[in-house]
Amino acid sequence: MQNKKLWIILGGTFLIIAAFVAWGLMEEKQARKETAVPDASIIYYYGEECPHCKVINEFLEKNDVASKVSFTKKEVWHDQENSAEMQARAESCGLDKNQIGVPFVYTDEGKCLIGEPDVKKFFSEKAGIAEEAE
Repeated sequence: MQNKKLWIILGGTFLIIAAFVAWGLMEEKQARKETAVPDASIIYYYGEECPHCKVINEFLEKNDVASKVSFTKKEVWHDQENSAEMQARAESCGLDKNQIGVPFVYTDEGKCLIGEPDVKKFFSEKAGIAEEAE
């Protein structure tokens, strides 16, 4: 009888430990899923107070780029989720954390572009805008 109680206690303990391990693995999998880089076409990351981003934003508006090119704008200085997503995309391009900044574009070809000149050139080409257009 004593032996049977011991086996029941050990079995119950094992089941509880196994349940906690399984729960922990599911939580870890969910956390990885949430930080994974979602599929998207073109994403333009910017900082609200970034002076270079303001130049790009003005260029996009003045040339009505949004009507010619499908892209998503995501602010990263005040939105931690967007910032983490941008960093994950930059890492997927093989960029060092010290090289990441805004304006930043993740292209529909999976390339990363950083800085006003490269971002402006990319949108100009995609929208069919002459280089001298401001």
